[in-house]
Amino acid sequence: MTSSTGPDTGPPSPAPDWDTLGIAPLTREVYLAALRDPDAGATGWAAALGVSAARVRRAAEQLLRQGLLRRGAGRPGRLEPADPREALRSLVRHRQEGAALFAAAAEALGGLLGAEYERGRVHRTPQGILEVVEGGEAVTHRVEELIGTADRELCGIDAPPYVGEQAPMSAAEARALARGVRFRSLYAVEVLDDPARVAHLASMTAAGEEARVLSDAPLKLLLIDGRAALLPLTAGETAHGHRALVVRGSAMVDALQALFEALWKQGAPIRGRGRFPDPALLVDGGLAAEEQELVELLGAGMTDESIARHYGVSVRTLRRRVRVLQDRLGSTGRFQAGVRAAQRGWL
Repeated sequence: MTSSTGPDTGPPSPAPDWDTLGIAPLTREVYLAALRDPDAGATGWAAALGVSAARVRRAAEQLLRQGLLRRGAGRPGRLEPADPREALRSLVRHRQEGAALFAAAAEALGGLLGAEYERGRVHRTPQGILEVVEGGEAVTHRVEELIGTADRELCGIDAPPYVGEQAPMSAAEARALARGVRFRSLYAVEVLDDPARVAHLASMTAAGEEARVLSDAPLKLLLIDGRAALLPLTAGETAHGHRALVVRGSAMVDALQALFEALWKQGAPIRGRGRFPDPALLVDGGLAAEEQELVELLGAGMTDESIARHYGVSVRTLRRRVRVLQDRLGSTGRFQAGVRAAQRGWL
């Protein structure tokens, strides 16, 4: 058995792909002729290729626009090849800039036309504001589509009953956060009882979601830019499967947005898997970040058991820490502790 002693050159380089660069066959041949004989000009390249000078001039104009040919210094009527390495790099930059401008223009136009589309649906027929989606898979697909149309903000309420396992952060959610869409979510306190949902919450907050927990979340809800909403028609699995209702620009959407804002004010901010306050880290004249979160969770009406699960400690440990906080605030109860913390400007 023999082995090569030469250097490992790695995988072979890909073959040149002229079509991908938008260089047609004749244009390619004209450019190769120009590289071989830079001083021949269009007439000489036409003779070398055996085609008409007019066809070569049209191909040369294309190469000139792409930066592969340039006008000769001191001889503006004469064309000569540019260094292909720099010319092709420049071509790539122009394509990238053009793609970015195209994407930005398409995004802006999509938002403008999307608003007209929604208004048209409403005015065409009253039924245009409502859409019933049937089946778990169809509902999931519609949620992904709606998230993909968000321009400014997504607001959601995650509440029981829960059907099936919590999926990880979806590609649509990740793309929305990546393009700067604000994401606010209210989670029912029951979320903290499910490790998979806690992991989902942690991944979302790490990606930039603003999350709050609510002791009594009344319904599941998704709001898109304050112009559309999706909410369930069924509480869970029925003989007909899952059903959801999509509502577009109307007083109903405005009312659902107002409901979300009212509930948002009641929720306690939550930062993924919180760090349990350590009495040794007390801050003079104020609350440490971990203490502030604990007071907010207590103020939201969460039970000792739910908060203990959130922090991964025993109920006994939690209650001992709560007593320390109450003593520090000079309060005799949890509600009073929250009030006194707010009065001192610590919340």
